[in-house]
Amino acid sequence: EEGGGSTAPSTTRNTIIIFGSVLVLGVAIAAVFYLYKLLAKRGSGEVTPTMQSVEISKNAEKTNFEQMGLAPPITQTMTTYVLGDDLYDESFSIDTQAGEFMGEYGVGVSEAIGVGEPKKVTALEFWLFDKNDIKTATKVLMSQHAYNDPAIRARLEPKGELVVVAPQAQILLETATLQLLATVVDLEYGHGPLPEDSYFERITLELAVWPRQG
Repeated sequence: EEGGGSTAPSTTRNTIIIFGSVLVLGVAIAAVFYLYKLLAKRGSGEVTPTMQSVEISKNAEKTNFEQMGLAPPITQTMTTYVLGDDLYDESFSIDTQAGEFMGEYGVGVSEAIGVGEPKKVTALEFWLFDKNDIKTATKVLMSQHAYNDPAIRARLEPKGELVVVAPQAQILLETATLQLLATVVDLEYGHGPLPEDSYFERITLELAVWPRQG
């Protein structure tokens, strides 16, 4: 009887411990689930400039060069700069169908104006590297204001040929064995306390590369 009397409290105590453990575990799981939903909600609610640029580039319609009587390019890429993407700097590899490396090309921020954040980008530079050429070809795409500003022009001229951007403008880069055609697919200037047409709100470029003939 003494042994039977000690079993009941022990069983009750074990039951309480198990119940308490399950309760604590349940509270912990509920807390983790709540935090996950909270963070997920925050994450989904914030659209960053990088996310915007990826979405814009994905939805932009690529040029069908074959319909224009041209050979299909080796590579063809859409890239978008959006105000607020201060670290905008993209590069892409050029490879043959057999996987042979031929070079690289890219575009990034070249010059900003004004003060404060985000950067007010007034010029981009795009470039073409050819493994068969000792020099990387570069051109600077400038806002209308920057192109007409002697001080800005003087700073950027050492980087390469200066070109004023305009909607649907096409700019060609050539190296020993490659040529890159940049098309300004979309362009919108920012509207702030700076000169008119001085910095980009958004600009989408189509970059297409072919072997250079001759």
